[in-house]
Amino acid sequence: MRCARCGLEREGAGKVGLPGALGAEIEARICAVCWKEWLDTQVRVINHYGLRPAQREDRDKLYELTRDFLQLAPVSEV
Repeated sequence: MRCARCGLEREGAGKVGLPGALGAEIEARICAVCWKEWLDTQVRVINHYGLRPAQREDRDKLYELTRDFLQLAPVSEV
């Protein structure tokens, strides 16, 4: 598959464990390398913004930041 973030032909991310359209889009369009980079970055992002993923609004912000990092179109543009 050609990754939407890096543009390279690589193995896909596989099952990412995120619900709904975002999870499905990552599984279909993001390579395993870029997904791992996001997982390595995610904790720093959560700490930087003081996010509490158990809270709906913080989880939505985290999903928005995930889309930005992976260069996926915002939900309003999908």
